[in-house]
Amino acid sequence: MEGCNHGNDFNLLTGLQKWLVTRVGCGNNVVWWHLVLRLTDPEGATSLGDMDPETDARAIETLFQCLDDFLALRQEHDGLSRIHAAHQAWLDARDLNHCLASGAQACPVVDWPKPHAGDRRGPSTGQ
Repeated sequence: MEGCNHGNDFNLLTGLQKWLVTRVGCGNNVVWWHLVLRLTDPEGATSLGDMDPETDARAIETLFQCLDDFLALRQEHDGLSRIHAAHQAWLDARDLNHCLASGAQACPVVDWPKPHAGDRRGPSTGQ
């Protein structure tokens, strides 16, 4: 993934980390692959090397589902601006709720941007 991103002048994954933060509800200071791991198993492995084969398979499935959703959103005319707006809303909610303070409630999850149903690219469902 990083090689593909590098080959696209680091533009392919622009916004992915911010989009994932709005889904996970925390992790503004961690890399995108760690956020995918948190979506896969929030209480589980904290590094790629700590995953058992079953978790690894689920992480790959989660990664590709996230990429499908993210890239469909990014293709929309306002996709990247919606990602940035959701991330800013998350930052504002985090600051308002003092989620980084000791004893504070968990960081908020905001309404993360999803691709518009009519613009969704992907395999036909036959419907």
